[in-house]
Order: sequence, then structure tokens, then C-alpha cells
Amino acid sequence: MGALLNNKKAAPIEFLWLGLYSFAGFSLELILMVLLNIFNVSPSIPLHAGLTAALWFIASYLILHYANKKFSFDPVNVHVHLDKRRLIMVGAIFILLILVTSILFQGFKPLVEFHGDLQKSVLALIMRIIYYLAESGLILLTICFGQAFFEGQFSLPSYLPSGGFFLALTWGLIHFLLQGFSGGLFAIFFSLLTGTLFVLVKKDFKKSYLLIALALIL
Repeated sequence: MGALLNNKKAAPIEFLWLGLYSFAGFSLELILMVLLNIFNVSPSIPLHAGLTAALWFIASYLILHYANKKFSFDPVNVHVHLDKRRLIMVGAIFILLILVTSILFQGFKPLVEFHGDLQKSVLALIMRIIYYLAESGLILLTICFGQAFFEGQFSLPSYLPSGGFFLALTWGLIHFLLQGFSGGLFAIFFSLLTGTLFVLVKKDFKKSYLLIALALIL
């Protein structure tokens, strides 16, 4: 895995577990809602988004800290330079993501949400963006650890977006239960393309996070 695996020897299965931990982090939203229901609390959209985002940010930090402490696996510090050809490919895939999202939402997503369930609340929009920023972290970690597992376990080439496939099998498939067929299909599509972006930017964590966050927000 190049720069990502210049560290302590770790069995590929350890990266599978880290990927599953990252995926499990999404369930904190469900646990939060169950707890709020037990105490008869009906959170507003900003409060729900803020509390969920806080839990997701904490989970992402703890998973990264564990991976670094246990295996010296620190993907955040991977920085690479991209040539013009790669930048064009990244731009094309990102534009495709935004176009498909706009078609699915029947308009520019932030505006549709602002005038829809957010009821033109600026605070709700800000908290929704923070929610997406937190979700992006867990998505990226699931991709990153999934990529490390598949490459290590099956000696797959690094240019194959196996991390995106792992995200599709976890976060993507669960959306069929949460959002129906169209939502699940889009989640699979989103997973595969963001996984492709991850390998195109040569696993540069910060570039990947920026692209995924913007794709979720826009």
C-alpha cells in the first residue's frame, strides 16, 4: 500500500476490523435516537445533526488514534502531488457525482434541503453541513481501511477501488433498508465513485476528505 503501510506489521484482518469499526460508527446515530426516545426528547433538526456529528467526530478520532497507536497506521499524513491527467479524472468524477446528486434531488441539493425539510432555517443548514462533514470522516475511514484490507489480504493492485467496494457492501447496502431502493442504489454509486476518487488521489487523506465532504454537501 505504499506510504500507508510503512509501519508496524499488521495482519490484513486488523484493517478489516478497523473498517468495520468505522462502519459501526454510523450506528451511533441510531443509538442516540433510541436514547432520546427513552427520555421522551424530540430533538430539532439542528440539535439532532449537532449531537450526531459530535458522536461521529469522536468516533473517527478514536479509530484513527487506535490505528496509529496500535499499528502506526496514520493515513492522515499521506500527502502526494497529482499530475494533470489525474486532476482531470478527479474533476470529471466529482462533476458526475454532483450531477447525479442534483438529478436525484431534482435540483441543487443544498437549496432543495434548505427550502425543504430544513424549512429555510440557516442554523439547520449549518448544522446539516457539519453533520455531512462528520459523516464524511467515517465514510473515508471505511474506504481507507477497506482498501488496506483488500490489498493486504488478496494482493490487489492499489489502483483498484476496493475500499469503495467495501463501503458499498457496508454503508451502501444498509441504505436499501434506510432509504429504499433508489436511496440504496445511489449509496452504492456514491461508494464506488468516492472509492475511485480515493485511489485517484493516491490515498491522500486530506484531498479525499475534501472531495467526499463536498460531494455529500453538494
